[in-house]
Formats: sequence, structure tokens, C-alpha cells
Amino acid sequence: MKGLADLVILGLVAAACSGGAGPSSTVATTQPSSSTSTTATSQPTAPPSTTPAVDPLVDTSLLPDGPCAIDSVPEGGEPTVLVDDRLYGLGADLTAPRCLVEGGLDADIEWGPAGDRVRIATTVYGSDFETIGFDEGSRLEWTAPTGSRIVVLSADTVTKVAVDGSEDVINITFLDETDSVAYHPAGTHLLAVGTDDFGQYGLWFAGNDGVNFTLVAFDEDATISNPVWSWLNEPLFVASHRDGRNHVHRVELVDGNFEGPVMVETNEEIDLLMASAFDPVMVAYRLRGEAGNGCVEGSTAAVSGVDLPEPLASYTSTPVGWLSAERLLVLAFPHGCDSPGDLWWFSAGFCPGSTYGAELLITGVDGAAAREAVPMAPPPPDFTGVIDPAPA
Repeated sequence: MKGLADLVILGLVAAACSGGAGPSSTVATTQPSSSTSTTATSQPTAPPSTTPAVDPLVDTSLLPDGPCAIDSVPEGGEPTVLVDDRLYGLGADLTAPRCLVEGGLDADIEWGPAGDRVRIATTVYGSDFETIGFDEGSRLEWTAPTGSRIVVLSADTVTKVAVDGSEDVINITFLDETDSVAYHPAGTHLLAVGTDDFGQYGLWFAGNDGVNFTLVAFDEDATISNPVWSWLNEPLFVASHRDGRNHVHRVELVDGNFEGPVMVETNEEIDLLMASAFDPVMVAYRLRGEAGNGCVEGSTAAVSGVDLPEPLASYTSTPVGWLSAERLLVLAFPHGCDSPGDLWWFSAGFCPGSTYGAELLITGVDGAAAREAVPMAPPPPDFTGVIDPAPA
């Protein structure tokens, strides 16, 4: 086995689409950007992109003024948007807009995995609670599979805090410095990027209480970041930086060890990964951004193996989450970060009967996020091996 940053670039095998097998036809595709490698990968055939609608599908001026409350997740999920200090759900088919949360809101929005609670900056809102007080400047991640807790990464500790404030804080720190954490969707294990008490840097695997941890990947010349699990077939996606090049790796458990191909290679910095909970090979990422999901001038959303159509591809943008049917929500800022954004959804069109292209959903948006009840969690991972950092 090789170190993570040295994994050989392999063809990406198309996995089954949600609810059925994908089309049998494949085509050799490339990442056409001048900053991206042209390594051929096997992908399902996608037709040319469609011309985006000129008018948005939802009129911002018609959003309701009624009371705000977090309700049940619509079947198929929904886009949620921040407009005039109110977070609205638009409904699965965009015909049922209603206010979910209001007052003192921020563009940093992330729904829990069950879709029944939302973190907005450092406050968590549920249907019957509101929890304030997560440390400013801390990095916050949801636990799995229900999102009953928030993982709080501060300067030297990692803790789990109940989102409704009903339980004590649990310290799960096991590294001297922790850069990032990703919960396995089963909720039983986690991965962390960081450095242990002996100065060893790398990707670590541990129980969800921080015990029985082991080093699974490292490279003395690489920086690993943004670990994120998919909820299907247990693949993990990570970004790495090595010798001036940036990569997105798809890593999965194979015979008790982590293995995986390089999906993306680019000169541009990769600072955000979002895995689809409905397709194990789809991952969105952001180029030239910064930590968080706000607007960064010149940053662009991207999808592994697929080009975003114009005009969306030319805008400053960030991915804000996946919905079912391969729909990625992208918040674009055609007039720059000082102006409200426009929310689009983009479909890769790889599954039978699905479309390919982008549609403008709504304009005048200050923030956005995908709200979806993710599929049933997979079983706990069966992991026993360690990636050997020495070249094979």
C-alpha cells in the first residue's frame, strides 16, 4: 500500500445510482480546466448542458410573512435560503415556501443529517429548542447518524456537546493538535486529521469516543484536509496538497485497508468537500476558497468528473449541499460578494431518467443550505489495517 498522497491515479468506477443501476454506456472524460489534470476517468455518459432558465423558479418577493417553525423534512428534501434575516424552506418541488427560523441569522448554515435541526453560525435550532453558546472561532461538525451532538474543535481539544443543552460536554480529544474531524455515518467511528503527542501527522481512525485510535495514512510532504464520508458504500473523500498540486481522493475500505483513486488534480487550492449521500462517486468541492461556506471572491464550485454549465461556471460560487436525484445546490454571486447571491441547482444527469444542466431557483439570497433526511446509516466500518507510507 502507499501513502495517501502517493496513491496511483486510477479510473473512477461508476457506481450504482440511487434507486437503481446506472446506464451501461461510458465515455472517457477529462477535467477540462487549464488548472486540472487530464487523467481519463470512466464516467456515465452525460448529454450537453442545457441552457439555464432566464427567470428564477421562485420569486423572492412572494416568500411568505407568516410564523416561523421547523417542520418535518419534505420527501426528497428541499433547498433552504436566508433572505432578510429569515431562513425559508422552499419545498421539494419549490411550491411550498415557508419560514423555518427567523432573527439574528448568519450565512453559515448547515442542517443536521436527519434534517430536523439546523446550525446557523454558533446556534443550533430545532423544532422545540434553541441552543446558543458554541465557542466563537471553533470549528463545528455534526455527529452521526442523527446529529444529536455537535463536535467542537477548539485550539487543543475536541468535545461533543448535546445540541439541546441537556447533557454534559464529552471530551474526545486524542491528538495533540486536531485540524478536522469526520464522523462515520454509522456514528460509531470517526476520522481526524492532526498530529499526535509524538509529532506524527496524518489521517487517524478512532472510536467515536476518541479511543483505540490508529494512524491510517500519512505523507511527510503532504497536507491532508477536509475529510468527509459518503453515506453510501462507506467511501471517504479527502483533499491533499503536495508539491504545489492539490488532489481529491476517494478512499474506501478494501479488505480491511484504505485504498482509493485520485479523482481530481489541480493547481488551485481545494478548501471544501461535500459528498453526496445518494451517490457514492459524486463529490462537490470548491476552488480558491477559504474555510466556511460564505462567499470568497474568485472561488468556484466544482463537481468531480463534470463541468458546470455556463453561466454558472463563470460566477464566484460555492457548493452548499446535495439533494436526492443528484442535485447539487450552488450559491453563485454574479455581482461579487458584496451583493446577494443566486441559488442554482445542478444535476449531473447520470441516473436513468434524470436531466443534466442547471436551473436558477431564486435570487437575492444571503445564504443557503440543502435540507435532506439522509438514507439509513450503513453498518459500522470493518477496519483493521494501516496504510503503509512507504512506496510499494
